[in-house]
Amino acid sequence: MNESNQVGGHANESLRFVQLSDLHLSSIGIPNPLRIINKRVLGYLSWLRRRRHTHQRWVLDLAVEAIRELNVDHYAITGDLTHIGLKNEFEQAKQWLENLGDSYDITVIPGNHDLYTNERWLHSFKIWESYLYDDNELSKNSYSNNGLTRLNELYPIVRLRKNVAFIGVNSVFDAPWFRATGRIHELELKRLNNILNSKKLDAYCKILLIHHPITLTNTSKRKSLLNHEELISLLKKHPVNLVLHGHGHHSCTESIHRSNDFEIPIIGMSSSSSISQQPNYQAQFLLFEVTKNALEWEIVKQSFTLDIDKKCFSKSSTEKLITKHICAQTATE
Repeated sequence: MNESNQVGGHANESLRFVQLSDLHLSSIGIPNPLRIINKRVLGYLSWLRRRRHTHQRWVLDLAVEAIRELNVDHYAITGDLTHIGLKNEFEQAKQWLENLGDSYDITVIPGNHDLYTNERWLHSFKIWESYLYDDNELSKNSYSNNGLTRLNELYPIVRLRKNVAFIGVNSVFDAPWFRATGRIHELELKRLNNILNSKKLDAYCKILLIHHPITLTNTSKRKSLLNHEELISLLKKHPVNLVLHGHGHHSCTESIHRSNDFEIPIIGMSSSSSISQQPNYQAQFLLFEVTKNALEWEIVKQSFTLDIDKKCFSKSSTEKLITKHICAQTATE
């Protein structure tokens, strides 16, 4: 870790990072029948019928090719690298991640497809755990081989990069059949409260990464975050500067309004591998540049969308977000 990452960003120092989401980059092939005699059978049938045609690796390759030209410092991947969370899918995702870059430069958040059913840690997230660890690698202190238990022990994570604190939250759990809901474990919420109330992050732009949308505005109950109200209440008390999520496979923007006129932007993005041409559902990646000014954070967001005819990603919009510096002692005011 370099010195600037340890002490926080300096005035006018900027960090450029890209958000990718819902990659579904793996191929299931012909799975062992014993591995899908559970909820996974639904996902496998969906993959056979639709998802393997909708999500194309060449689209994701085009996105990465375009990103290579943008001189980014970090990648934030907000879940769903796989389809049904099989071991061979995790291995395919690891190979892709290693080709993308070093784990220090890539933060991965689990998606519901990555934990389609609860799986042993060794056969799932262990395969690319270095992309999940926070800067203190706290997960290494756990000895549980239960995938969900390990995730609940690991999160939330904090990764400090230049002037940005990436705060990763796990929203996946062993959801019932026919549901793609999320839930944040109560102990994780308590730890998140402590993290956001810590003065150690006062010098950083706080960006919360989560897979599920944190409101019901742009998602159905079947795909919702079940305890979203608890998270919103926490963020109103201890705010962040930006919330990024995936899951819905469509682009959307909203905000959380606090009583003192402080707005927390919430940005959701579409899949980075989809061939859909439906408006707001086209494949995209988002480029953010975060700059620390004297009294505020300036976050410039650029959206790059797939042009399926030209087979390339091109910039489709630019937006500037201005958000206040947040200090723990004044956050609740």
